[in-house]
Amino acid sequence: MKYLILLIKFIVFYVLVQIRLGEWNLSGFFTGFRYHDTFAFYIDAFAGIAMFLMLLDFVQFFTVWWYRRRHKIRGEDNFIIGVSHIYSLLLAVGVIVGVLSLFRINVRELFTSLSIIFAGLAIITKDYISNMINGMIITFSGQLSIGDNVSIGKQRGKIVDITLQNIHLLNDDDDVIYIPNNLVLNMEVVNYTKREVKRTSIDFEIDLKHLITVEELERNLVEVLKPFHDLIKPESYYLRVADVKKDNVAMKFQYILTEPNKELERQIRRRAIRRLVEIISEREKIADKIPNLPDMPEDVPGHSVI
Repeated sequence: MKYLILLIKFIVFYVLVQIRLGEWNLSGFFTGFRYHDTFAFYIDAFAGIAMFLMLLDFVQFFTVWWYRRRHKIRGEDNFIIGVSHIYSLLLAVGVIVGVLSLFRINVRELFTSLSIIFAGLAIITKDYISNMINGMIITFSGQLSIGDNVSIGKQRGKIVDITLQNIHLLNDDDDVIYIPNNLVLNMEVVNYTKREVKRTSIDFEIDLKHLITVEELERNLVEVLKPFHDLIKPESYYLRVADVKKDNVAMKFQYILTEPNKELERQIRRRAIRRLVEIISEREKIADKIPNLPDMPEDVPGHSVI
Protein backbone atom coordinates (compact mmCIF):
# COMPACT_ATOMS: atom_id res chain seq x y z
CA MET A 1 0.00 0.00 0.00
CA LYS A 2 2.83 2.37 0.86
CA TYR A 3 4.55 1.77 -2.47
CA LEU A 4 1.27 2.13 -4.37
CA ILE A 5 0.78 5.58 -2.84
CA LEU A 6 4.37 6.42 -3.77
CA LEU A 7 3.73 5.35 -7.38
CA ILE A 8 0.61 7.55 -7.55
CA LYS A 9 2.63 10.48 -6.23
CA PHE A 10 5.24 9.93 -8.94
CA ILE A 11 2.55 9.95 -11.61
CA VAL A 12 1.02 13.16 -10.24
CA PHE A 13 4.49 14.71 -9.99
CA TYR A 14 5.18 13.84 -13.63
CA VAL A 15 1.91 15.46 -14.70
CA LEU A 16 2.74 18.61 -12.73
CA VAL A 17 6.20 18.81 -14.30
CA GLN A 18 4.66 18.59 -17.78
CA ILE A 19 2.19 21.35 -16.91
CA ARG A 20 4.91 23.52 -15.41
CA LEU A 21 7.19 23.12 -18.43
CA GLY A 22 4.35 23.95 -20.76
CA GLU A 23 4.26 20.54 -22.43
CA TRP A 24 0.63 20.12 -21.41
CA ASN A 25 -1.07 23.48 -21.79
CA LEU A 26 -4.24 23.06 -19.73
CA SER A 27 -4.92 26.79 -20.00
CA GLY A 28 -5.95 26.09 -23.57
CA PHE A 29 -9.21 24.73 -22.21
CA PHE A 30 -10.03 28.24 -21.05
CA THR A 31 -9.33 29.96 -24.39
CA GLY A 32 -12.05 32.46 -25.12
CA PHE A 33 -12.90 33.00 -21.48
CA ARG A 34 -12.64 36.50 -20.11
CA TYR A 35 -10.25 35.46 -17.35
CA HIS A 36 -8.08 33.23 -19.51
CA ASP A 37 -4.81 34.77 -18.30
CA THR A 38 -5.88 34.52 -14.64
CA PHE A 39 -6.71 30.81 -15.00
CA ALA A 40 -3.35 30.21 -16.68
CA PHE A 41 -1.53 31.99 -13.87
CA TYR A 42 -3.26 30.05 -11.10
CA ILE A 43 -2.76 26.72 -12.86
CA ASP A 44 0.95 27.46 -13.19
CA ALA A 45 1.21 28.69 -9.57
CA PHE A 46 -0.63 25.68 -8.10
CA ALA A 47 1.52 23.32 -10.17
CA GLY A 48 4.68 24.98 -8.88
CA ILE A 49 3.56 24.79 -5.23
CA ALA A 50 2.47 21.16 -5.57
CA MET A 51 5.77 20.25 -7.26
CA PHE A 52 7.79 21.77 -4.42
CA LEU A 53 5.75 20.02 -1.71
CA MET A 54 5.90 16.65 -3.47
CA LEU A 55 9.63 16.99 -4.17
CA LEU A 56 10.14 17.76 -0.48
CA ASP A 57 8.12 14.67 0.41
CA PHE A 58 10.20 12.49 -1.93
CA VAL A 59 13.48 13.75 -0.46
CA GLN A 60 12.31 13.00 3.09
CA PHE A 61 10.96 9.57 2.17
CA PHE A 62 14.09 8.37 0.34
CA THR A 63 16.47 9.87 2.92
CA VAL A 64 14.72 8.04 5.76
CA TRP A 65 14.39 4.85 3.67
CA TRP A 66 18.10 4.85 2.80
CA TYR A 67 19.09 5.54 6.43
CA ARG A 68 16.88 2.76 7.82
CA ARG A 69 18.10 0.31 5.20
CA ARG A 70 21.76 1.11 5.88
CA HIS A 71 21.51 1.00 9.69
CA LYS A 72 18.75 -1.65 9.83
CA ILE A 73 16.44 0.51 11.93
CA ARG A 74 12.68 -0.06 12.10
CA GLY A 75 11.63 2.60 14.57
CA GLU A 76 12.79 6.18 14.96
CA ASP A 77 16.07 7.60 16.17
CA ASN A 78 17.59 11.08 16.39
CA PHE A 79 18.53 11.31 12.70
CA ILE A 80 15.03 10.42 11.51
CA ILE A 81 13.50 12.88 13.98
CA GLY A 82 15.92 15.58 12.81
CA VAL A 83 14.98 14.96 9.16
CA SER A 84 11.29 15.27 10.06
CA HIS A 85 12.00 18.59 11.83
CA ILE A 86 13.80 19.96 8.76
CA TYR A 87 10.94 18.71 6.56
CA SER A 88 8.39 20.52 8.76
CA LEU A 89 10.35 23.79 8.61
CA LEU A 90 10.81 23.68 4.82
CA LEU A 91 7.16 22.70 4.39
CA ALA A 92 6.03 25.73 6.40
CA VAL A 93 8.30 28.05 4.39
CA GLY A 94 7.11 26.54 1.09
CA VAL A 95 3.44 26.96 1.99
CA ILE A 96 3.95 30.59 3.04
CA VAL A 97 5.87 31.45 -0.12
CA GLY A 98 3.29 29.60 -2.23
CA VAL A 99 0.36 31.48 -0.70
CA LEU A 100 2.13 34.79 -1.29
CA SER A 101 2.78 33.86 -4.91
CA LEU A 102 -0.94 33.13 -5.41
CA PHE A 103 -1.62 36.76 -4.53
CA ARG A 104 1.06 37.86 -7.04
CA ILE A 105 3.27 39.16 -4.24
CA ASN A 106 6.98 39.32 -4.94
CA VAL A 107 8.51 37.56 -1.95
CA ARG A 108 11.93 39.21 -2.30
CA GLU A 109 10.45 42.71 -2.45
CA LEU A 110 8.12 41.90 0.45
CA PHE A 111 10.95 40.80 2.72
CA THR A 112 12.99 43.83 1.73
CA SER A 113 10.18 46.30 2.42
CA LEU A 114 9.25 44.63 5.72
CA SER A 115 12.82 44.16 6.94
CA ILE A 116 12.27 46.44 9.95
CA ILE A 117 9.13 44.54 10.97
CA PHE A 118 10.90 41.20 10.56
CA ALA A 119 13.79 42.48 12.67
CA GLY A 120 11.32 43.30 15.43
CA LEU A 121 9.68 39.89 15.08
CA ALA A 122 13.09 38.25 15.31
CA ILE A 123 13.74 40.01 18.62
CA ILE A 124 10.31 39.03 19.96
CA THR A 125 10.63 35.40 18.89
CA LYS A 126 14.34 35.00 19.64
CA ASP A 127 13.66 32.47 22.42
CA TYR A 128 11.45 30.42 20.12
CA ILE A 129 14.04 30.50 17.33
CA SER A 130 16.84 29.71 19.78
CA ASN A 131 14.87 26.73 21.07
CA MET A 132 14.44 25.47 17.50
CA ILE A 133 18.16 25.76 16.74
CA ASN A 134 19.10 24.06 20.00
CA GLY A 135 16.55 21.33 19.29
CA MET A 136 18.28 20.61 15.99
CA ILE A 137 21.67 20.55 17.74
CA ILE A 138 20.40 18.10 20.38
CA THR A 139 18.73 15.91 17.76
CA PHE A 140 21.76 15.51 15.48
CA SER A 141 24.41 15.45 18.22
CA GLY A 142 23.39 11.94 19.30
CA GLN A 143 24.16 12.69 22.95
CA LEU A 144 20.48 12.38 23.90
CA SER A 145 18.09 9.95 22.24
CA ILE A 146 14.50 8.82 22.70
CA GLY A 147 14.43 6.05 25.28
CA ASP A 148 17.50 7.26 27.20
CA ASN A 149 17.31 7.35 30.99
CA VAL A 150 18.70 10.75 31.91
CA SER A 151 18.98 13.32 34.66
CA ILE A 152 18.51 16.95 33.57
CA GLY A 153 19.06 19.34 36.44
CA LYS A 154 16.86 18.10 39.27
CA GLN A 155 14.61 16.09 36.95
CA ARG A 156 15.23 12.42 36.18
CA GLY A 157 13.37 10.11 33.86
CA LYS A 158 13.11 8.61 30.39
CA ILE A 159 13.13 10.71 27.22
CA VAL A 160 9.92 9.98 25.30
CA ASP A 161 10.17 12.69 22.64
CA ILE A 162 12.48 15.43 21.35
CA THR A 163 10.78 18.34 19.55
CA LEU A 164 12.04 21.63 18.20
CA GLN A 165 10.94 23.35 21.40
CA ASN A 166 11.50 20.96 24.30
CA ILE A 167 12.39 17.50 25.55
CA HIS A 168 9.60 15.34 26.96
CA LEU A 169 10.76 13.50 30.07
CA LEU A 170 8.74 10.72 31.73
CA ASN A 171 9.67 10.48 35.41
CA ASP A 172 9.13 7.63 37.91
CA ASP A 173 5.68 9.00 38.80
CA ASP A 174 4.60 8.74 35.12
CA ASP A 175 4.48 12.53 34.89
CA VAL A 176 5.57 14.05 31.57
CA ILE A 177 7.95 16.96 32.14
CA TYR A 178 8.61 19.44 29.32
CA ILE A 179 12.11 20.92 29.47
CA PRO A 180 12.95 23.72 26.96
CA ASN A 181 15.91 22.95 24.72
CA ASN A 182 17.65 26.16 25.82
CA LEU A 183 17.70 24.94 29.41
CA VAL A 184 18.97 21.50 28.44
CA LEU A 185 22.11 22.94 26.88
CA ASN A 186 22.72 25.12 29.95
CA MET A 187 22.07 22.49 32.63
CA GLU A 188 23.98 19.52 33.95
CA VAL A 189 22.84 16.43 32.03
CA VAL A 190 23.65 12.85 33.02
CA ASN A 191 22.84 10.11 30.51
CA TYR A 192 22.64 6.81 32.39
CA THR A 193 21.89 4.84 29.22
CA LYS A 194 25.00 5.89 27.29
CA ARG A 195 27.48 4.92 29.99
CA GLU A 196 29.35 1.66 29.46
CA VAL A 197 28.27 0.12 32.78
CA LYS A 198 24.49 0.29 33.22
CA ARG A 199 24.66 0.77 36.98
CA THR A 200 21.38 1.63 38.70
CA SER A 201 21.58 3.88 41.73
CA ILE A 202 19.10 4.56 44.55
CA ASP A 203 19.97 7.79 46.38
CA PHE A 204 18.75 8.37 49.93
CA GLU A 205 19.62 9.98 53.25
CA ILE A 206 19.38 8.29 56.63
CA ASP A 207 19.63 9.75 60.12
CA LEU A 208 22.74 8.70 62.04
CA LYS A 209 20.65 7.41 64.95
CA HIS A 210 18.97 4.91 62.59
CA LEU A 211 22.27 3.59 61.23
CA ILE A 212 24.23 0.93 63.14
CA THR A 213 26.78 -0.02 60.47
CA VAL A 214 26.95 0.44 56.71
CA GLU A 215 27.58 -3.29 56.27
CA GLU A 216 24.41 -4.21 58.16
CA LEU A 217 22.30 -1.80 56.11
CA GLU A 218 23.79 -3.19 52.90
CA ARG A 219 22.97 -6.76 53.98
CA ASN A 220 19.38 -5.72 54.69
CA LEU A 221 18.96 -4.15 51.25
CA VAL A 222 20.57 -7.09 49.45
CA GLU A 223 18.39 -9.51 51.40
CA VAL A 224 15.16 -7.74 50.45
CA LEU A 225 16.10 -7.94 46.75
CA LYS A 226 16.43 -11.74 46.73
CA PRO A 227 13.44 -12.17 44.36
CA PHE A 228 15.42 -10.18 41.75
CA HIS A 229 18.80 -11.90 42.18
CA ASP A 230 18.52 -13.68 38.83
CA LEU A 231 18.07 -10.30 37.11
CA ILE A 232 20.92 -8.53 38.91
CA LYS A 233 24.57 -9.28 38.25
CA PRO A 234 26.27 -11.07 41.17
CA GLU A 235 28.76 -9.04 43.22
CA SER A 236 27.42 -5.80 41.75
CA TYR A 237 25.67 -4.68 44.95
CA TYR A 238 27.39 -1.72 46.54
CA LEU A 239 26.24 0.67 49.26
CA ARG A 240 28.34 3.81 48.93
CA VAL A 241 28.57 6.68 51.39
CA ALA A 242 28.23 9.82 49.27
CA ASP A 243 28.33 12.47 51.98
CA VAL A 244 28.47 12.63 55.79
CA LYS A 245 26.59 15.48 57.44
CA LYS A 246 26.02 16.49 61.03
CA ASP A 247 22.80 14.54 61.59
CA ASN A 248 22.51 12.24 58.58
CA VAL A 249 24.41 10.38 55.89
CA ALA A 250 23.77 10.59 52.13
CA MET A 251 24.12 7.15 50.54
CA LYS A 252 23.85 5.47 47.16
CA PHE A 253 22.75 1.85 46.84
CA GLN A 254 23.96 0.61 43.47
CA TYR A 255 23.60 -2.55 41.42
CA ILE A 256 23.82 -3.65 37.77
CA LEU A 257 20.93 -5.30 35.93
CA THR A 258 21.68 -8.09 33.49
CA GLU A 259 19.44 -6.30 30.96
CA PRO A 260 18.18 -2.67 31.06
CA ASN A 261 14.53 -2.65 32.07
CA LYS A 262 12.74 0.52 33.18
CA GLU A 263 9.81 -1.28 34.80
CA LEU A 264 12.13 -3.65 36.66
CA GLU A 265 14.17 -0.70 37.96
CA ARG A 266 10.97 0.85 39.29
CA GLN A 267 9.97 -2.37 41.12
CA ILE A 268 13.41 -2.77 42.69
CA ARG A 269 13.52 0.87 43.73
CA ARG A 270 10.07 0.60 45.32
CA ARG A 271 11.03 -2.56 47.24
CA ALA A 272 14.34 -1.11 48.48
CA ILE A 273 12.80 2.19 49.60
CA ARG A 274 10.02 0.39 51.47
CA ARG A 275 12.64 -1.70 53.27
CA LEU A 276 14.49 1.49 54.23
CA VAL A 277 11.26 2.89 55.71
CA GLU A 278 10.79 -0.33 57.69
CA ILE A 279 14.36 -0.16 59.04
CA ILE A 280 13.92 3.46 60.13
CA SER A 281 10.58 2.62 61.74
CA GLU A 282 12.11 -0.32 63.64
CA ARG A 283 14.97 1.88 64.89
CA GLU A 284 12.45 4.50 66.07
CA LYS A 285 10.53 1.89 68.08
CA ILE A 286 13.73 0.62 69.70
CA ALA A 287 14.79 4.17 70.56
CA ASP A 288 11.39 4.89 72.16
CA LYS A 289 11.72 1.83 74.44
CA ILE A 290 15.10 2.92 75.84
CA PRO A 291 14.54 5.40 78.72
CA ASN A 292 16.61 8.52 78.86
CA LEU A 293 19.31 8.36 81.54
CA PRO A 294 19.10 11.15 84.13
CA ASP A 295 21.86 13.73 84.18
CA MET A 296 24.47 13.29 86.94
CA PRO A 297 24.29 16.19 89.43
CA GLU A 298 27.55 18.02 89.84
CA ASP A 299 27.23 18.51 93.63
CA VAL A 300 26.88 14.84 94.58
CA PRO A 301 29.77 13.88 96.88
CA GLY A 302 32.12 11.25 95.56
CA HIS A 303 31.45 12.07 91.90
CA SER A 304 33.53 14.20 89.66
CA VAL A 305 32.59 15.73 86.34
CA ILE A 306 34.95 14.86 83.49
